[in-house]
Amino acid sequence: MHMFSFLKKQAIVKDNNLYSPVQGEFLSLDNVNDPVFSEKTMGDGFAIQPNQAGLIVSPVAGKITMIAGTKHAIGIHMANGLDILLHLGLDTVNMGGSPFDIDARVGDIVNGGQRLGTMNLEEIARAGYETTIMVIITNMAVLKSVTTNDALYQVGEKVGEVTVKV
Repeated sequence: MHMFSFLKKQAIVKDNNLYSPVQGEFLSLDNVNDPVFSEKTMGDGFAIQPNQAGLIVSPVAGKITMIAGTKHAIGIHMANGLDILLHLGLDTVNMGGSPFDIDARVGDIVNGGQRLGTMNLEEIARAGYETTIMVIITNMAVLKSVTTNDALYQVGEKVGEVTVKV
């Protein structure tokens, strides 16, 4: 290993799998209590209803392209060209970032299942908001298919996969 190998540009891993960003129960977007997501206005994907507080991991391998100032949303660009929005809770933008502690930074290269930070589910619930987490593919023109499996998931466990148009 060369002394300056850490300066090399890290490549995004080519991984078409989708991973559970938290421990919890799979929800189809149709069952999310917000029409922006349930009607797939922002794109297709899946949701997880967390059943244990704490750890948030990346639902895909990619490069962090955006972290909302209120920390409730994270954008990730995959090697296959898909753009993913990880949306933490419903209307949690109104909480000003207080329930979220995000360790990741814009520009970070992450693997699927890699830690991004934590969220305080109790604080979100106390404020009267839902804790549902959405994983949305926002550039649908590139997407060929998304397959997911309905189950209870551990944090970082494979939920499904995506394929892109060639």
